[in-house]
Amino acid sequence: MIKLDFFIPGLWQPLTLWRKDFAFQPVAQALLRLCAKLSVESSPVKGLENTLFQQSGHPTELELPFAYYRYLLDFGVPPEQALLCADPVYLSSGLDSVILQPNLPVLTMAEMATALTMLNQHLAEDGLQLVARHPQRWYLLGDKVRTATPLHTVALSQAKGQSIFPLLPQGDKRYWHRLLNEIQMLLHTLDMPAMNAVWLWGATNPTALPALQTQTFDAWLGLSPTAQVMALATHSTHQMTASLADSHLAAGKRYAIILDDLHLPSVSDDLNAWQQALDAIEKNWLEPVLAGVQSGKFSVSLTAGDGRILRCQPPPAWKFWQTQAATWDQLLECG
Repeated sequence: MIKLDFFIPGLWQPLTLWRKDFAFQPVAQALLRLCAKLSVESSPVKGLENTLFQQSGHPTELELPFAYYRYLLDFGVPPEQALLCADPVYLSSGLDSVILQPNLPVLTMAEMATALTMLNQHLAEDGLQLVARHPQRWYLLGDKVRTATPLHTVALSQAKGQSIFPLLPQGDKRYWHRLLNEIQMLLHTLDMPAMNAVWLWGATNPTALPALQTQTFDAWLGLSPTAQVMALATHSTHQMTASLADSHLAAGKRYAIILDDLHLPSVSDDLNAWQQALDAIEKNWLEPVLAGVQSGKFSVSLTAGDGRILRCQPPPAWKFWQTQAATWDQLLECG
């Protein structure tokens, strides 16, 4: 049997509110049939990155070393200094909150170079440096990241669409909050309306890198950079695949499949885009997976990073003639 573990952020999280406020009726026949019979486990963490690292053996009380492995993906070599992800974002101010906008800034390479040059002139005073190879994936390097008080940060995916005040870095927070304010003021002087801040997360000290389990999954599947990062972190293979039909699966192996297309519409309250993304997941993944579960080829688990792991059970052989399906109420309330 082949084990398939699906990680689909945004699958359940917005539905309770959408169904209440908009009478939204999601459509996902294969998903409901796949979940007709379930066992539910609780996870000690929430959020995509937290869930992935926890299932790969990372201690839940420690900061995620995400910056180290994503830097390795982007630059092809491991970082020599302590570092953080310092991703460009846009913050909107309200009456009593500052919201991190879900859509990330789209910068040209020239705009990125201009911003990095200007910011690094200021950061050099603290022995810090911003570097990037990708306009949406920046890194802040320097000994300041390796402090006596460990940093605790919140992944960018969990901060999208949220008020940032309770999510800002903890651990010498006075320094980091001041630095973020200074970066905002400097960016305000640039004619670059797409971004006005950076989000710091995934702090890593390369000299004290936590060990991860390398045997949890035989391969990571999906188009997301996060799947590539996790493959590097666990010394596993990665398949850049958009469908089950294009995936290379072997009997007796376990595969982690990261499908994050629902996340942005879920935090943007874009019901139509969410349903369209779910339609594609149904067609490319869940419909063929359902057939494989019914034939005994696959065992399947689903998690949206909401603190639950849903393990799908095949229908009893003697009820093959029945069409069974879960309801949305059952899926949102179970566990």
